[in-house]
Amino acid sequence: MQEKIKKLLKINQGIVTTNQIEEFGISRVYIKQLVEQGIISKVKNGIYTSSDMLEDEFYVFQLKNKTAIFSYNTAMYLLGETERTPNKIDVTVYSGYNKQRFPTNIRTHYVQKEFLSLGVTTAKSPQGFNVKTYNLERTICDVLKNRNTGIDKEQTNKFIRNMLMHGSIDINKVYDYAKKLKCIKQLETVMEWII
Repeated sequence: MQEKIKKLLKINQGIVTTNQIEEFGISRVYIKQLVEQGIISKVKNGIYTSSDMLEDEFYVFQLKNKTAIFSYNTAMYLLGETERTPNKIDVTVYSGYNKQRFPTNIRTHYVQKEFLSLGVTTAKSPQGFNVKTYNLERTICDVLKNRNTGIDKEQTNKFIRNMLMHGSIDINKVYDYAKKLKCIKQLETVMEWII
């Protein structure tokens, strides 16, 4: 059993869920024994890591909250546009989503369900796991539309200026997203200011 769980941990880069353990042919009753033996550590309900692994809060959060997409300052960080680690993790979910089980370090933003997947891409978490985040074009629109949501103003102003002046972004995509998210006036104002 120990060899089986070690193999599964290796396949999954050191993080496994209860469902993955069961699908791999290890009964749920053995999970507690594996924790007691120090082979795996419980991170959250249904999520375990190898005992020697550092927890990846971004990946673990998204394992438990598949609907949530990293956004705003967190998207900038995950996409390599700022070196400053966010003190609050920004996520976007659809309006009406129950965020009751979110940790206290999560800042939640809401969007209409039809726009939740607009601009979703994947990025590497600090530990190297793939996580869902918004692309740069969507992030520009989000921060333009919602400047007073507790996000770091200095960092977002610098980000917008850099992306629009020197960034490797698709400006047509930014305009398309801005129309859909109803922040075209804010974008045009910023474009006039930059030019």
